[in-house]
Amino acid sequence: MDPQQQWNDVTAQLQSHNSRNWRGILILLTWKSCISWTWQERNSRLHRNTFRSVDGLTRLIDRQIRDRILSYRDRSPRLSSRMMQQWLS
Repeated sequence: MDPQQQWNDVTAQLQSHNSRNWRGILILLTWKSCISWTWQERNSRLHRNTFRSVDGLTRLIDRQIRDRILSYRDRSPRLSSRMMQQWLS
């Protein structure tokens, strides 16, 4: 999936993916994680005057996504495996 540059294109691209298959779940999970951590970083910078590096934020996002993928393991090992393989590739 190539990232879009315009907000309308981004939302259209996200809506076009089927959130019931592993690829759609992974795309939405990644999007949500990026938005969440970006917002937390923004609040931290504004209200606590603390800053994380880009690498630090990337590691946090990666860890959160890996943990979330692993949380699918008990319910659906196949889904978890496919998503983790894609995430690590």
